[in-house]
Amino acid sequence: MGEWKTVYEDEVEERWVTLKVYESEDDGDEDPVVRVTVTPLEDAEQDEGRREPEAEDNLITLEPDPVEDLEEELIEIGFSPVAAAWIVGKVPA
Repeated sequence: MGEWKTVYEDEVEERWVTLKVYESEDDGDEDPVVRVTVTPLEDAEQDEGRREPEAEDNLITLEPDPVEDLEEELIEIGFSPVAAAWIVGKVPA
């Protein structure tokens, strides 16, 4: 059984971005499985234990299949093409 590994976590265009890659026991030639979580910066700065319910409403999770669709999905939720390319560039080859 595999697990999610965080490969990038930082602020991009005033939003907190967490990029995770699923590492399975089978290391085949398949594209990596990725998950990107985007939270407005003010929501991300709150303590986990004190997070307001509306903060969860602002959370966006992308799980593109194939990974090549990630850049387009990031642009659709409001990232600039440069920022989207930056985030996609963090996906391990």
